[in-house]
Amino acid sequence: MKEEIEKSGDWKLNSWIAATVAVVATCMAIGNVKDGNIVQAMAQVQTKSIDAWSYYQAKSTKELLAEMPPSNCAP
Repeated sequence: MKEEIEKSGDWKLNSWIAATVAVVATCMAIGNVKDGNIVQAMAQVQTKSIDAWSYYQAKSTKELLAEMPPSNCAP
């Protein structure tokens, strides 16, 4: 009889631990998905800023070349 009571207590403890682990794992999975979304959004913003800077540099270079006399462009 005493063994049954001890086993019952162990079962309750194991069930509580299993439920806690499941809840923590679910929270971590949700956090991981959110983190992935944030990283993806940050990468998109970074790409847009790099594209804008590249466009500015190309435009400035074209304007500079257009202002140069033709004799300076030929080797």
